[in-house]
Amino acid sequence: MSLRYTADRTIVRCDQCPGQPILPTHREETDPRRCVRCQGEHRWLPQPHPDDHLCQVCRRECPTCQALTSNGDRCRACQGRCRTCSNPLPNRPDFASGITHVEPERRKDRRRKWNLTYFPRSWGWDQCDACQEAATAADPLRAVLAALPDKLVRACGGAVPPAVVETIYEELRWRSAVQLSARIERRWWRSWAGRPLTRSADGQQDGYRPDDVAVWLLAPADCAGRCEDGWHPAPPDRPDRDDTPCAVCNSGRVLTTPAAQEHPEDGEAGPAADRTVTEAVAYRPPMGECTGRSGSCGLPVLPPHTQCPACLDWPWCTSCRRRHNPAQANTCSTSSRP
Repeated sequence: MSLRYTADRTIVRCDQCPGQPILPTHREETDPRRCVRCQGEHRWLPQPHPDDHLCQVCRRECPTCQALTSNGDRCRACQGRCRTCSNPLPNRPDFASGITHVEPERRKDRRRKWNLTYFPRSWGWDQCDACQEAATAADPLRAVLAALPDKLVRACGGAVPPAVVETIYEELRWRSAVQLSARIERRWWRSWAGRPLTRSADGQQDGYRPDDVAVWLLAPADCAGRCEDGWHPAPPDRPDRDDTPCAVCNSGRVLTTPAAQEHPEDGEAGPAADRTVTEAVAYRPPMGECTGRSGSCGLPVLPPHTQCPACLDWPWCTSCRRRHNPAQANTCSTSSRP
């Protein structure tokens, strides 16, 4: 790396590239072997260096605000478009003009030693007025679409798939927009917020895409009782009543998410609703049974034992009518005698 100081800025060049190109940075401590923007510890550039000297992660970020984009161009907010519907944003006041300073002698909390500063609320400036009011809009479709997580919408390419809109129209026949929004929020934070939104298919499991996840967030529960993941919501005209558990799916215990069905635990049987009649009759809970009396005992036992105390002929405790393991103590664990 070579440096050249001018009156305006410091020019940084890469000595490892032919022609010593100028790097898009002014930091003197820049390591040309790493990404010129993030200088990450493990962001080593391949040889020969790319023309922009950026890693794969920074190449997908907005060059102005470093927001994640699909192609590395400027994000919608930096282009002056709504991040939800891509419509032009209205003219916003300057952020600095909205900052208000209160002199110490004019403070009402009597802490008249420092200035009090108020900053404007700018976290919704990257959305148009219609999208900001979508959660309380009269249109139920817009209200439900506003409840979709931004991370999921960006993964879908910035647009809502048509299958999601069809699912919303179908569910609005039975549920209100508030109930569908609560369903999305519940399923998102319970399962999908910390999981990958894309998976490739292989020989053992099916793949899915972000549009499939969006449909799963809105699809009704696989229950004949038409419950909300194991619960029946209280009637809208009776807000004083609590949600009641569903008696069909046993409060959601027999319901499983698509990921849980594709990744069952090792040695764990499937849900009760998916068993056939033969499997339900032959099913045994995951616990050990006593093998004594030629296998006719069947009492539950804990590992590493394979037989119950009666079949092992353990002696009785002298202080109470309980059997105890003679290899561990002369009395049972509940006896007060030594």
